[in-house]
Amino acid sequence: MYFWGMHLLSTFSIWWSFPIIALSILISWRFYQQETWLEKKAKSLKMLFIGLRAAVFSIIGILLLGLTLEFLQFNTELPIVVTLIDHSSSMRNDDDPKVLQQQIGQYQQALKDKFKNGYRLDTYYFGADLQTQSKGFLDQKTNMEGAFEALSTKYFNQNLGAVVLISDGNYNVGAHPSYQAEHLPLTPIYSLAVGDTALKKDQLIKNIAYNELTFLNNEFPLEVDIEAYRLAGKSALLSIYEDGQKIHVQRIQHTGKFQSPQTITFQHKAKKAGVREYRFQLSALPGEFTLRNNSKTIYIEVTDSRSKILLLAHAPHPDMAAIAQALKGNENYEVIHQTPAKAKGEIKKYDLVIWHEPSNGFDANLLNEIKASKVATWYILGSQAEMTSVKQLPLGLNLQLRQQLEEVQTYAQEGFSLFEPEQQWLNLIEQFPPLQRRFGEINPQGATQVLLKQRIGPIQKKDPLLTFTDFNQQRSACLLGEGIWRWKLQAYQKTQRHDAFQAFIGQICSYLLVKKEGMGLRVQAPVRLDTEQDFVLNASFYNASLQAITTPQLRWELRDEKGQTRKGELQAKGSYYQYKVGQLKPGRYNWTVRTNVNGKSYVKTGKIIVEAIQLEQQESAARHATLKQLASQSGGAVFALQDYQRLLKQLQTNEDLVAVRSEIHQFDELNDLIWIFLLLVSLLAIEWFLRRYHGTY
Repeated sequence: MYFWGMHLLSTFSIWWSFPIIALSILISWRFYQQETWLEKKAKSLKMLFIGLRAAVFSIIGILLLGLTLEFLQFNTELPIVVTLIDHSSSMRNDDDPKVLQQQIGQYQQALKDKFKNGYRLDTYYFGADLQTQSKGFLDQKTNMEGAFEALSTKYFNQNLGAVVLISDGNYNVGAHPSYQAEHLPLTPIYSLAVGDTALKKDQLIKNIAYNELTFLNNEFPLEVDIEAYRLAGKSALLSIYEDGQKIHVQRIQHTGKFQSPQTITFQHKAKKAGVREYRFQLSALPGEFTLRNNSKTIYIEVTDSRSKILLLAHAPHPDMAAIAQALKGNENYEVIHQTPAKAKGEIKKYDLVIWHEPSNGFDANLLNEIKASKVATWYILGSQAEMTSVKQLPLGLNLQLRQQLEEVQTYAQEGFSLFEPEQQWLNLIEQFPPLQRRFGEINPQGATQVLLKQRIGPIQKKDPLLTFTDFNQQRSACLLGEGIWRWKLQAYQKTQRHDAFQAFIGQICSYLLVKKEGMGLRVQAPVRLDTEQDFVLNASFYNASLQAITTPQLRWELRDEKGQTRKGELQAKGSYYQYKVGQLKPGRYNWTVRTNVNGKSYVKTGKIIVEAIQLEQQESAARHATLKQLASQSGGAVFALQDYQRLLKQLQTNEDLVAVRSEIHQFDELNDLIWIFLLLVSLLAIEWFLRRYHGTY
């Protein structure tokens, strides 16, 4: 039975309430008939007492029927139309930014005037990521895939009726957006196309393949990809400059009628250590669409030393292969594979040992050699871990492992202070597949710090997964699980790059490779950034007891190539210092961090390279084929931006853009309602008070 939006449910027939009420009245009447003191009172008082007692009995009896109150709430969800606007700099290739912004504004106003009452209208902007506010056509990256991925998450299980994409169709970060667009089921994607698809007369340096680091007196290759459009028969000069000095000139002949790609390979010898600047310049040709993409600058670090890393394993394993591939991307490292038997007697040659499954063919003599040489070690314990051997490892952990295996995921521990984890892989870590480990309790001891903890589904456990400890001036790390090769694949699937996994492995190894310096100042700073990344300085100061303290005042200074200087003071953050300098212009910078403690000065210096992002300058023509594919697979359509009225008419005639009405059911058992209990107590209290008032109990 529904009444006033409510429905009363009962375990037994509701008609039983009438006999219950009648029986309650009969019992109450019978009880008060035997109360002789009521004979001298008014008849109305006797009826009041009978009514109070009968009401209590009736309510209790009716509650025994198992009554449940169902509340109904009706919600109407309007259809949502999302406008997704590309705000990357390539949008300015063919149109005046003011005119383009004016046309977009006219479309938005017309959309609001026509649909503001029947639709929910949302607007987002995207370049490198999804944004809620307009920043102008300034973004130097276009990640259309990421924008659709963010929309699919934000509007999951909502009444998303249509997406209107305003773009030139160009993207230069991430994969094709069609895959992520499929995560918006039954949602048509309409596009308002911007720009001209005709190839313009232009030449550009498309890409330069090079190693970011090389070694002194080594020859290294520079591979330059050059493309030209509609410049058949024309020739240009490619000039290469090292630190401003011209080192190579080569004539480039463009042969293709519409498109002419070619690759130039150049060998060069590193003659001087340090950071070297290489600028590639194409001479201008008459009628070029733009000269902004005719030059490109790269920076290469020339070093005369590298760290030796030993990958120690009893047998091949995909985890070690994944770690080796990540480390080989950094030429600062020389990676060597060995079995424990062959590595004995040679440990002192290495700066870092990564020991996979020490229990597999465990050799106590090898462990003693590692301890004696004080070489930094990363232990990886998986399904082969045995208590007899694990207890001998200097892990800084109290372990109680059993034979059973379990799979665990991970999450980052807040308050970790040994180094600042890179946000790129920290954002992905909770999406990584589970690792396999031995079941059992794990508790950190002493000064052991935990970076990653274990998680099973949504349940966050306290047991650590990745720890760091420092004992007797020997740093070590411990990963309590195997299967990180799956992390590498998952990170690549999400980003289409190996950067996140390389950063994860690289940060662990970088921390372990920093030798203990005793008391003093330590500074961690990136050596290479782009113009959209923030420069962040991290520092620590250790007292004579090798405890990290934050009482000294740490001052920083940043100097660019022109001699201009920025200064500031690092802020204490837990047990370390940090300062976010922000985004920097392209070029080379020198930084200095200094402090004074007990009359002694401590100074650390370093260099940083900031590279310009030139992705948006590589496309001179719009790519409307991207927009057409999105529309085709989703049932949408593509219109020119100035024809937005045709789009509005199609939205108006789309019969799928309708409001959705939903019902929300809430069930409350009357036995659980506090006001029922209070009503019973009130009735009994009134009856008791009246009996006391009239001289009886």
